[in-house]
Amino acid sequence: MKSHTPHSEKNRSVKVISIFDCIAHTEPIAEATVGGVMQFSTGEAGLIWQVSEKSVTVLLLERSSQVVVGTDAKLAGNSLYVRADNSVLGHTVDPLLQTIDGKTVQPSGTPLPVFGAAPTFHERAIIDEQLETGVLMVDTLFPIVKGQRIAIIGDNKTGKTTFMTQVAAHQKEENTIIIYVAIAKRRYDVARLQQRLKDAGVLDKTVLVVADSFNSLPASFIAPYVGCALAENFWRQGKDTIIFYDDLSAHAKLYRELSLLLKQPPGRDGYPGDMFYMHSSLLERAGKLHRNGASQTVLVAGTNPTGDLTGYLSTSLISMTDGQIVFDAETMARNIRPAIDVSLSVSRVGGRTQSQQFQKLSRAVIARLANYREARDFARFGSDQSEVVKSEIARGEKLYELFTQAPSEQYSAKEQFIMLDALMQSEKPEDVSIGWLKSVIHDISGQDIKPNDYVKIASELLKSKPAVKQ
Repeated sequence: MKSHTPHSEKNRSVKVISIFDCIAHTEPIAEATVGGVMQFSTGEAGLIWQVSEKSVTVLLLERSSQVVVGTDAKLAGNSLYVRADNSVLGHTVDPLLQTIDGKTVQPSGTPLPVFGAAPTFHERAIIDEQLETGVLMVDTLFPIVKGQRIAIIGDNKTGKTTFMTQVAAHQKEENTIIIYVAIAKRRYDVARLQQRLKDAGVLDKTVLVVADSFNSLPASFIAPYVGCALAENFWRQGKDTIIFYDDLSAHAKLYRELSLLLKQPPGRDGYPGDMFYMHSSLLERAGKLHRNGASQTVLVAGTNPTGDLTGYLSTSLISMTDGQIVFDAETMARNIRPAIDVSLSVSRVGGRTQSQQFQKLSRAVIARLANYREARDFARFGSDQSEVVKSEIARGEKLYELFTQAPSEQYSAKEQFIMLDALMQSEKPEDVSIGWLKSVIHDISGQDIKPNDYVKIASELLKSKPAVKQ
């Protein structure tokens, strides 16, 4: 990570006049700008955060800073920037792009600013291609589009990281670059994530940016922006990219702590007044470029304690994305994986990428699941159940059984449609063996089947061996 665009005053030194925690104040320098870089005589670099007539406020990026009062400093550039090429792929780095996996990389390429601007309206193209995740429930009911920003919201330990790992693993055969930003995660969890990506065969096309307690507070704060700049390097070269921010709730807490040290007035829930801007400006750097057709997709995780979606961070995240997939502790308690709350999740632009027959099937499934929830609530009163209620409950339970899949399970769009349509066609869903259905679907989908034949294949599959072993 370096500075960019040197100033005319870059050789003039100023003194550090005060130090407080990770914040330094230097003597004023006329051409200093917010977002610029200050170079200290210790060899460290700092991010210029505020500029006034009396001083320049600089965030110290190194955890064990050697900067003290009286240290010389000079203006090194007007922005932080990063370079990225294929040499960074497969590495785990900290927010300052120093590798933490014992390997050394020196990427080249065009420098792009860490706090860059989002593409303009005229640079963008319509997003119209589905990003397959391999997760049946998501691809069917809440399809994600390449270039979309979608929130992954849920309480702690409800499966958000596991789901995002599944999405990354499904890109093995795709020409897609993956940037995974892990914020405030334990080193054990990072190592496990790294191993999952390696086992899935996608680690060699992934850059894992880790911000943890080993980094300074300002360095952890810039982690998602560094990850975004890395992705933009590949995106503007014409490669599809996916960025995972895991998660922005932890990042918001880091920024709140940093703002308190900077003595900025707090806003709602104690967060800084520009909290929404800091995150929305980051997520706006997604989309599809008109000039090369490449897309940059963002999956951003957020934590909502006790499942409350009305909290400040949850509502902000929902308002700045194109949909949300909500993970629910109650659903997880029912042993459904992924533990997605179907009634609260939505993809606002996903439907446009599905074929008409897939849209029709998705609407039918959503309607059946709504009927199931209503019938299940009615059955709690303990009254006699009609055949219609029993049928709706049986079909809903079978749908959730079909939707339940281990992290290692992956299904193509063809396989998803055939399995779902077979279950929906069944007059006695309680007799359908989901385990058998999943065991044979890969063999069937390997055949040359046209989309117009999906319904016919599903019907034949249903007739061949649909029954549950008694």
